[in-house]
Amino acid sequence: MPDFQVIPAVDIKGGKCVRLYQGRADEETVFEGDPLDAALRWQEEGAGLLHVVDLDGAFQGIPVNREVLEEIIKQLSIPVQVGGGIRSTDTALGYIDAGAERVVVGTRAFTDPDWLLEISDRLGDGLAVGVDVKDGRIATGGWLELSEIAPAVAVEKLAAMGVKRIIYTDVLKDGTLEGPNFAGIEDIARESSIPVIASGGVGTVEDIVRLYKIKESGIEGVIVGMALYKGQFTLAEALRGLEGEGGS
Repeated sequence: MPDFQVIPAVDIKGGKCVRLYQGRADEETVFEGDPLDAALRWQEEGAGLLHVVDLDGAFQGIPVNREVLEEIIKQLSIPVQVGGGIRSTDTALGYIDAGAERVVVGTRAFTDPDWLLEISDRLGDGLAVGVDVKDGRIATGGWLELSEIAPAVAVEKLAAMGVKRIIYTDVLKDGTLEGPNFAGIEDIARESSIPVIASGGVGTVEDIVRLYKIKESGIEGVIVGMALYKGQFTLAEALRGLEGEGGS
């Protein structure tokens, strides 16, 4: 894979492709009636990896839109990482068996260290942990519950348990188009011994280029959602922006 990726997001709620504002379930915008159409669109526009999330699953703690996710995995020729409501080994392995490149877990990774050790050992590079941060604290349970664990401490523990990659999301930036929490992302990336994918707040191509320029700290990509769906820029424009900086 390239050394830095722009990763379109397909978030699924009620069977539709939506985007949330600051992770709030009551502030959603529907962009596609069929999430597969959105996924195929990003593939056609040049995406090298797709980030697909079962939002209903994230809020309810169990897979809800699993059939939709698996159909996307089946129909696409590019790698797909999936998340949302993955809180059991069987669920995680089921997605991998269905062809997912990797699964993203969150809540249980912070509440059940024994399970995290098991799943990280079994999946290796096929696992990523979502480090969702709200007001400087780890947010779990569909971003509704706040942990007392400091993000930097959490990441250190994750790495010690064999986790190979984290996805850092600033919840209060997500869906705002106001720009990522650059300071928070860079701090986490510099303190982390494992790669970081950034997420939340991207509103311009310049935001993506700025993240690319600090990739030496360990940032290997950025997940983009609202900006692409609202037409702030196209995926092709984002990729050209990186090429102009020497990115692949």
